[in-house]
Amino acid sequence: MSTGVRERPSEQRTYGNWRLGRGAGLFGLGPAGTIAAFLVMVLAAAMLTVSPPAALITAVTGLLVLTPLAIRVNGRSGFQVITARVVWWLARSRRHHIYVSGVASRVAADHQLPGVLARSEVYEVETGRSGLVAVVVVPQSRHYTVTLRCAPEGMDLVDQAVIDARVGHLASWLAALSREPQLVQAQVTIETTPDPGTRLATEVAATSRPDAPALALQVLNEVVESSPAGSATVDTRVSLTYTTPPGRSMTPEDVCREVAARLPHLHSGLTGATGAGITPMSARGLAAVVRAAYDPAAALDLARDPQLTPDWTQAGPVATRESWDFYRHDSGISRTWCMVEAPRGVVYSRLFSRLTDPDPQLLRKRVTMIYRPYSPGEAARLVESDKRDARFLASKKHRASARDLTDLAAAEQAAEEEATGAGVVRFSVLVTATVADEKQLDEASGVIQARAGEARLVLRPMYGCQAAGFAAGLPAGVVLPTHTTIPF
Repeated sequence: MSTGVRERPSEQRTYGNWRLGRGAGLFGLGPAGTIAAFLVMVLAAAMLTVSPPAALITAVTGLLVLTPLAIRVNGRSGFQVITARVVWWLARSRRHHIYVSGVASRVAADHQLPGVLARSEVYEVETGRSGLVAVVVVPQSRHYTVTLRCAPEGMDLVDQAVIDARVGHLASWLAALSREPQLVQAQVTIETTPDPGTRLATEVAATSRPDAPALALQVLNEVVESSPAGSATVDTRVSLTYTTPPGRSMTPEDVCREVAARLPHLHSGLTGATGAGITPMSARGLAAVVRAAYDPAAALDLARDPQLTPDWTQAGPVATRESWDFYRHDSGISRTWCMVEAPRGVVYSRLFSRLTDPDPQLLRKRVTMIYRPYSPGEAARLVESDKRDARFLASKKHRASARDLTDLAAAEQAAEEEATGAGVVRFSVLVTATVADEKQLDEASGVIQARAGEARLVLRPMYGCQAAGFAAGLPAGVVLPTHTTIPF
């Protein structure tokens, strides 16, 4: 993805140039598979002079091994599909899909987080400017995550020129992330939940005066009683994940201080994109978000009384059960989708608005955009490699298809934009829908697929890894590629 922007004269600004890099190879095998196929043919030819049966066995064995690599199912090779099924069956046979915490657990008395977040910890660091800042530490991957809570103004009654300026600021911010030392991942999460009506009541109670006119107090009370019905709460978060500097011996506290020290620069760069106040989240705030995600029934109590918010060691669920295509956790049932294909062609700035808007049919909805920036050196090598591969794939056919030509044009444009200073990032989208009953999952799936169609996204459920996909959308710094069982 190139963070450059295309603008047509006297027309609304458009965005795009999203492309999936495809390695050059024969029969859909890719570079490594093509080399392996040539080695099998050379070995079979060499053995033909010694033992024809052995050569035949070698050729058949190579064909059986390479065929699953050439078959594609929803963007994944047949080998990946088979391996995912086998890994899921092994985990289920060992009962790794069931989690119980608290007094009923034989492992831990605390309600700690399950799965990849089981060993996570939270440190609070004093920045001197923004107060205490919470940093989530995942020891097994050596990742440190700080989260900023944003209050974007939205796009209602906002001029198109202002929206274009905000998108431009976001593109500049993403490009600057590629020069941020030791940054692994940035994610933007928009979570919508039914509003319990406590925020408006709390704000009115805090700003009202006892000596105010009776008519004014009566009007405010009527607004508090009537307005929350049918409304929704929108929570926007930006999480930045760092890793430890290579060659330096640092304690987790030292790394957390270094991560917190970089917040002012990132904070100022993000302000122009959101158009509203940005505040770092505290340990209690992170625990409340995670607790409400795993137990939606507790969200109302947490909103009414912040003193009920547990600490990080008690923020996990009491019990969870992972199935092939959904995830049961305390009082909620969730299904998580991942992006398979980005929108084709050019799009407008309001493309994802319906995907992130509240849906009354859902108990909670969480849309997470994950960015993994390339360093300037890696980006230059990547765009040149993509351009060569696109040319090879277009030239190996007698008549190149329209998609091959479009992909070649996008690769060449990305190389040109990178040469002029644009950033290049890998990105993906995760969507999690939470309902109260398993019977509502089909309706939730229909809602999400409809919203994805409006956003021109192709989504598919994260089969066999619903628990990890659910955790990846939380402000805890889960970088999925570092925890994957199948590293290719």
